[in-house]
Amino acid sequence: MWTTPEPTTATEIKKINELTIPKGLIAPRKPGQFDIPAAVAAGAKGEAVELKAPMQVLAVSTNARVEEDDKEVRVFFERNEFTGDLMPYLTTNLQEFFTQNNIVITEAANNSWQTDWISQFEDTGWWLWESQELTQQSKFQVLLEPKIHGRTAALRVAMLQHQYSQAEQPITAIAQRREEVHFLNRMIDHLATVEMEKIRAAKASLPDVLLTRAVNEKDEAVLLTTQSIDVTWNQLELLFEQVSLTVTDLNRTDYVYYVNFTKPDAGFWGSIWGGEEQPVLPIAEGEYQLHLSKTDKGTAIKWRDKDGKALDQATVYAIYDVFVAAIRQAKLEL
Repeated sequence: MWTTPEPTTATEIKKINELTIPKGLIAPRKPGQFDIPAAVAAGAKGEAVELKAPMQVLAVSTNARVEEDDKEVRVFFERNEFTGDLMPYLTTNLQEFFTQNNIVITEAANNSWQTDWISQFEDTGWWLWESQELTQQSKFQVLLEPKIHGRTAALRVAMLQHQYSQAEQPITAIAQRREEVHFLNRMIDHLATVEMEKIRAAKASLPDVLLTRAVNEKDEAVLLTTQSIDVTWNQLELLFEQVSLTVTDLNRTDYVYYVNFTKPDAGFWGSIWGGEEQPVLPIAEGEYQLHLSKTDKGTAIKWRDKDGKALDQATVYAIYDVFVAAIRQAKLEL
């Protein structure tokens, strides 16, 4: 199928003459919603039109957010468990960003920095003769604007100066905002990387299994975890599949799981291909109850038979060993 090629240069649109209305007739009303605003009609035309899509502020850090329809180029950061005091955290990491990227600060005031020229280059040539050519450079002002309560701070960027390497025309408003957003996103990305390293370090410092064995005030054997009761409830549901427990009923209000245990079958393909052996619970097949309750240290898990009688200590402690193996294998948070 033949198609008409898209025009690559600006063309002059021929104006259509107004309709001539015969005498005695009323001219039809012209809807105004399709009129081109005067400011737009008088603006750039042809190759001078900015065709690149506007950039968006990317709040990739877990404690970052943007406000919808914000006219400023900025992002808001909230204090969380990994930041500590928010302003020292942001200030230190912004200064690290400037140092790592060889950005010269010409003026620094209280929570404000002005950069020297930040250059952008473009690869030219090919293969052995490839080189980089300066295309444009900009100066920015970076501001940290904390809220009075200290738990929130805005990071804002504004362009102070700009110049193209081979042209003297001023930068357009759209292009200016794009450069400001691009610079802000670089800082957000650095802060997100720092935060991710802190999260990984925090996870690495935690024990791989939080579950322990204990005896409650009724001298019953229980399993204890430092996780909250809601986290434990959700993680247990993932654990059941690993140890061949099927949920037959549940009471979310009282945090009780009713489960059925069926000893797993190794299976035909498992015997052929091998693989890591699944842990097997040391209990008889049948119905059981798991009662969860809050404690001052987290959550207690009590094992009961189908009649509600507590399992003996030896059985619960043996269940613990299987649970620990399954938790490690499935990488659960219990």
